[in-house]
Amino acid sequence: MLTLKWKSLIGTEDEFSLEQRIFHGFCLITALVLLICFPSNFLIGLDILGYLLVVVLCFLLTLYYFSRFKRKSKLLLPIYICFTYTTLVIGYSLNCGIDGPMILVFGITFLILAAIIEEKNLVFWMLFHLFVAFTLLYLEYNYPDLIYVIYDKKSFRFFDIALTLSILLLTILFTIKYLKINYNKQLLVSNKKNEELHQANATKDKLFSIISHDLRSPFNALIGLSQLLKESSADLTDSEKEEFVDGIYETSKKTYSLLQNLLEWSLSQTNEIQFLPEKINLKAFLSDALLLSFQVAKSKEIGIQITIPDDATITADKNMLETVLRNIISNAIKFTAAKGKISISSSSDAAGVTLSIADNGIGMSEATVASLFSKSNLTTQQELVHDRGLGLGLLLCKDFIERHDGKIWAESRKGIGSTFFIFIKK
Repeated sequence: MLTLKWKSLIGTEDEFSLEQRIFHGFCLITALVLLICFPSNFLIGLDILGYLLVVVLCFLLTLYYFSRFKRKSKLLLPIYICFTYTTLVIGYSLNCGIDGPMILVFGITFLILAAIIEEKNLVFWMLFHLFVAFTLLYLEYNYPDLIYVIYDKKSFRFFDIALTLSILLLTILFTIKYLKINYNKQLLVSNKKNEELHQANATKDKLFSIISHDLRSPFNALIGLSQLLKESSADLTDSEKEEFVDGIYETSKKTYSLLQNLLEWSLSQTNEIQFLPEKINLKAFLSDALLLSFQVAKSKEIGIQITIPDDATITADKNMLETVLRNIISNAIKFTAAKGKISISSSSDAAGVTLSIADNGIGMSEATVASLFSKSNLTTQQELVHDRGLGLGLLLCKDFIERHDGKIWAESRKGIGSTFFIFIKK
């Protein structure tokens, strides 16, 4: 709760730069310190310095207001710097010079400046800071009457220095802690971006591997089969020609499916696919979206049974959901023998709708099921050697379902069949 309140006071990362947020933090911390300090100056007889600190307090809060809420940071920084040095010079003169605590304030002042000014100007401001401090020391040494010493008691001087030192250390503690928190936060963001970049590069490499291997192989087959038909057509029997045509058709179909997945995957990774959810009648949608899949299943004598209520609805992006179902049904058909069966059903509760696609095909091992939706499965597994690019299709399914704030998973037993589940929140 306290962290959230502090963030609202200094501004968020989206609103202000790190230097601006640090400036806001310093204004608030310094204002708090001055609020504690100025009453003590009246107690030890430093009335003029006490009034000066009240003016500084009001000025800092004004700077904070215009920077945080009026977004005038660029104009306020030079004003803040000028006012800071003016305060240092006057405070040094009014508060006993080198015998007072103001010389200590020079250190913390530069720490604040170093945190809010640009790095390229740091050396200049350090030299200027030293120049101001050395000039005051020189003037006090040669013209001691310029210093207005007003400690009524010797004990007041020790009390003033002790109080100032304590407050300075406390300010440094808050400053270093704040800087470390921001540094660690920026480090986490940087590490996360590096990890995402690493994963993106790994995915890109695997995609290129799929393109170079999984696309080249079917095209070689297409070229080989069509070349045989062209050169040896007169010597081939009708059954052989039919076999070649079937081979060309099946290879073309698989290649097109892979190309479609590759295109949709690349678009999804570049966020060029818009997510447009709408209310859908589930049964009618399945009948339209999977019409081609039903025809393919019929040609293999595979029965597809849909057990979904006529009034069942779901809120989803039609194109994404169609891609997901097309991939899963296509895989179910490929791994189900002739005269097999595929069942599509749905169930709903207060949380959302769950679709299940079950087949009585060859099934998968536990290891394969565990890696189905992992990026490590982009390359073809030995167990799934007959289906080039299956890993990419399922990874695309996972991406699209997660955009619905949903979940996709599978259960399978080798030799018995597989069931894929799709859950989408209401």
